[in-house]
Amino acid sequence: MIASLALLAPLLAQGATLSWEAPKIYIEGEPFPVTIRVEVHGEDPVALPSWDFGPSAFSVGGTPLGERAGESFLTLAPGQVLETTFDLGATLEGLELKGRAVQIAFDPAGGDPREVVRLQMAPQGIDFMTLPQEQLADYQVVMRTIAGPLWMELWPDVAPNHVRNFLDLAYTGFYDDNEFHRVIPGFMIQGGGAKPGKLAPRTLKNEFNERRHVPGVLSMARMGVDTRDKDGNVIPANDSATSEFFVMHAVYPSLDGKYTAFGKLIDGMDVVEKIVHSGNPAYPPRDPRAHKPVTRQTIYKAIVVKAPKR
Repeated sequence: MIASLALLAPLLAQGATLSWEAPKIYIEGEPFPVTIRVEVHGEDPVALPSWDFGPSAFSVGGTPLGERAGESFLTLAPGQVLETTFDLGATLEGLELKGRAVQIAFDPAGGDPREVVRLQMAPQGIDFMTLPQEQLADYQVVMRTIAGPLWMELWPDVAPNHVRNFLDLAYTGFYDDNEFHRVIPGFMIQGGGAKPGKLAPRTLKNEFNERRHVPGVLSMARMGVDTRDKDGNVIPANDSATSEFFVMHAVYPSLDGKYTAFGKLIDGMDVVEKIVHSGNPAYPPRDPRAHKPVTRQTIYKAIVVKAPKR
């Protein structure tokens, strides 16, 4: 869940510059990793106070997150690059944060604060499969992926059972340590399959609707032909969705009304852009082998969160 790296103004007159990375979304109770990078490009060593490399260097709403006193310094040699990552989540947990946005600044860099969206996890003990339809819209999903966060809103008004299924799978950890296994530029990224030796808990009847398959839309994968269940009963292709879903990379009208669209990204098209181009360039674009990522496109964790109040 890392935002793009932004180089900031010179740190000191001696010739050190500093940059930092931070997630775009802070979920209460979850890690919030930040990365600090210092580059010394002058001809002389640079001595930096040790608090530059911990929570004390950050401020929220103009208030520092720790003491900035002491005589401990870290000296970096000319040409040296230092990068460190640590979890700021525990420090943020101790604050009384209000509102949807948190203004976080890394003060040694002298840059403007960055706005981070604050979300709360769904409480324990929810049975999404029996939750009334009118309550389903109170929840969203954030997927922490290898390329960054995918923040999703869901559409229970047009596909309530698909939304129930998706929330239940995310809530119970089915999508944790999962992956996007199929990536096609100009089409979509697909993931969420059952892990080896396991099965998805249910099959869904279609809820085809009028929502269009445009960039960022979530839709459910299904079989292309009729199949049979373990008892030999026929499962029509239209009713064969289980756990695999896809996120649209482009407009694809041929899917409209034939696959169940059930949500869309609030944020994360930049993440889709990274994942969709992870296929194997050794094969022609239309070759299915080109659609398998060269490196595993991991879904680290799917987190059900409360939908922010508007």
